[in-house]
Amino acid sequence: MFKSLPSDVLNYSYDNFYQLVKERCGDNVVEFMKLLDISSVQSLLGVENLFDYLEFNSEKLNANKKKLAFQHENGLVEVKWGVRNSLECLIRDLKTFSNNNQRMTESIVLNDDMILPSSFLQKHPMLKCLINLYRTIDDQNNEDNSENTSFLNYFLDNISSNLCRSKNAYRYNEPVLRFAMAFHVLSGNIAYEFVRLNVPGVLPALSTLQGHPLNKQHRMKEAEFRFDSLSAHMNSLKTNIAFAAEDCTAVIKKISYDSFTNSFVGLVPPLNDGIPTTLHYQTDSFKKLREWFSNEDRSHLINIHMIQPITNMQIAPNPFLLSAFGTNNKYEAIDIIRRWIWIFEQSSLQDIRIVGFSTDGDPKYMRAMRLVTGFFASLPNIKLNSYTNAFHVKIPKDWNWYFLGDSHLFLCFQDATHLCTKLRNRLLSRTANMLIGNHCISINYLSTLIRNIPKLRHGLVKSDIFPQDRQNFSSCVKICSDDVTNCLTEIHDSEGIIMYIHLLRSIMIAYIEKLTTPINRLYHAWFSVFVSRLWYIWIDYMPKVNLEKSLYELSEINAHQLTYLALLVTENKLPPEVMNIYLFSSQTCEGMFRSARSMSGTFSSVVNFGVQEFLNRAQKLSLLQKLKTESEFYSTSGNLLFPKHYKQRKQLRQSQHVIPGNDILNITNMKEANNCMQSLLRQRINIQDYSDLNEEDESSDSDNESDEMLDSESDVDSEDQQYDDQQHEASTISSDGIFDDIDGIKFSGMRVFDKVRPELEKSYFELEIKRKKKFIHKQTACWILTENKSVLSNDRLTRVTQK
Repeated sequence: MFKSLPSDVLNYSYDNFYQLVKERCGDNVVEFMKLLDISSVQSLLGVENLFDYLEFNSEKLNANKKKLAFQHENGLVEVKWGVRNSLECLIRDLKTFSNNNQRMTESIVLNDDMILPSSFLQKHPMLKCLINLYRTIDDQNNEDNSENTSFLNYFLDNISSNLCRSKNAYRYNEPVLRFAMAFHVLSGNIAYEFVRLNVPGVLPALSTLQGHPLNKQHRMKEAEFRFDSLSAHMNSLKTNIAFAAEDCTAVIKKISYDSFTNSFVGLVPPLNDGIPTTLHYQTDSFKKLREWFSNEDRSHLINIHMIQPITNMQIAPNPFLLSAFGTNNKYEAIDIIRRWIWIFEQSSLQDIRIVGFSTDGDPKYMRAMRLVTGFFASLPNIKLNSYTNAFHVKIPKDWNWYFLGDSHLFLCFQDATHLCTKLRNRLLSRTANMLIGNHCISINYLSTLIRNIPKLRHGLVKSDIFPQDRQNFSSCVKICSDDVTNCLTEIHDSEGIIMYIHLLRSIMIAYIEKLTTPINRLYHAWFSVFVSRLWYIWIDYMPKVNLEKSLYELSEINAHQLTYLALLVTENKLPPEVMNIYLFSSQTCEGMFRSARSMSGTFSSVVNFGVQEFLNRAQKLSLLQKLKTESEFYSTSGNLLFPKHYKQRKQLRQSQHVIPGNDILNITNMKEANNCMQSLLRQRINIQDYSDLNEEDESSDSDNESDEMLDSESDVDSEDQQYDDQQHEASTISSDGIFDDIDGIKFSGMRVFDKVRPELEKSYFELEIKRKKKFIHKQTACWILTENKSVLSNDRLTRVTQK
């Protein structure tokens, strides 16, 4: 039986603890405890083999060692029997007391007939509140007939259980671990540690979170396409239909070492049939790394692929990040096509049907979309419609206004938000000369409206028509409002700009607004196309007037693909949910970029990132999206609730039975105009690409001059088009003499060591410096070889024009 100990002995620390040790073991043991920085009962119970520390050869320990142990000539240290016995007895008594206390706590929990004295409840009034709380929770569960336990129950049970244990014995149930992971992503390291340190037993250490299986599952590797994770995500949503999107954004040109994959990130991975090579830059040779720094391009863009699942649920599920890799924008349209086909095939192997792809208006992507859809373009050597899982529909013979074929492997959509901002920028341009009939389309009409008509009637301000931000979609929405159109009718000769605004408004209704019915989407999509066709034919006879052809072609492709999608629904080859076309855009990619930039800490003004930093942030965002998906679409015990913006709370519009048959899709026949338009397009923009599916190093130059016109006419107003495609500066460090003239340098603050543990050797280069063997960490090697620090503006308006 252990000696009597105070009831609160497990909470002893510092003076109380040292007094207890002194009484039981003596002053010499107290001095030993202070040398080891053991200052509490809990820290003492967490140490194993305490006397092993006496074997260390330390100046501070040597004096105390002579008092506690005998040291033999052969180096053996033998602890004095009295010292060992007294300390072991103390530790044994403390462990026995701790175990008895734990069992007492458990017995109290298990005892249904426990009676607490009123004095105890008065001393701890919080117990009354907890009892009332649990009664309320039980009553609510009984009323709802729910078997699921709320997260609050798990939270309170977990913290009360931990507070009865030593700190090194804290345990966390799964709902609390998931809460901790979500809280860490949302709050950052500082806020997380602040809560963890001040509320003991609530949150686990960061190392515990990093070792959680969910964190490991969502770890991102550059150029890795996560098809297995995508399959699990789609299965959890009980769907196998999805839409893909691709986009780029600017990153800091920085080379980093990834210790998890033992590879270098930030160099442009080579493309193999359009597919980036995974883990290409792996080496244990410092010389090889030096060659890469000198000869290889550094990534100044990050390219990502997002997958938007299509479900019959009332709320749209979060998109899934399929892959991310750095690039220098030096690839051709055929590389994009090969990559899309490969993604389609790999998804099919996972029983996932990719309906289509969406991008912004980059010339290479537009060329790829035209070649894939066959919009006055062809790939003679790549037969996309020969695939067994290609879409096939019946196109009515009298649809002479429909210019595409009846077979597609997958569809392509231009991001409608980018398309609208391009049209808005064209309207607000001070140099563009747009005319339709006898009516001019000019910004001057909007200036007149702002000057002469009260703001309360139209809501416009000068910054809406003289924008510094060419991608500000909100000003586009304001310009297209009914109030602006009504006010413009009061201005003389404004019919041209009113028509242009109606055209722009129709595109927004067709592709962006959530509440538009499918039949209205088709109507407004083709309204904008027919107006553009008639305008295009008229412009053909007016050489001094122009309509940007690339924008017109994108409107045509979107309308044709939307119609094809509607035909697939009417033939029951796709579910009605695919008509929620506003989900099929590259805005999912833009949202990922915005979220990644917003993840800087509370006290950090840095919003930009390198490739590796983006991958780290994307890992956290993917984990958060996983937790959000589980909370929104599953009803399980310990479910977490996440706040939602009011716009995201809107439910999806149900599309069932809105398109009963092909007869509704018939649009007014304009045979003569359509035939004229078809002839013009064949003459002006028809292209062919003779590339093969698995051909390397081929050029995708246009077969005629019209494709060169495509590149020259594209607006330079999106991030992926703002960067110089020429060779970016590379480090010019010579391959010799890097470590010359370093006499006297101690490598202070750098990870340069004489030896490292065997399990860490893969993260170090082994070098000979001044005839001495040294191990230099691979990230330190990157720092040494980096000559110029790349800078990217935090201001988006500056960033998109930065070279």
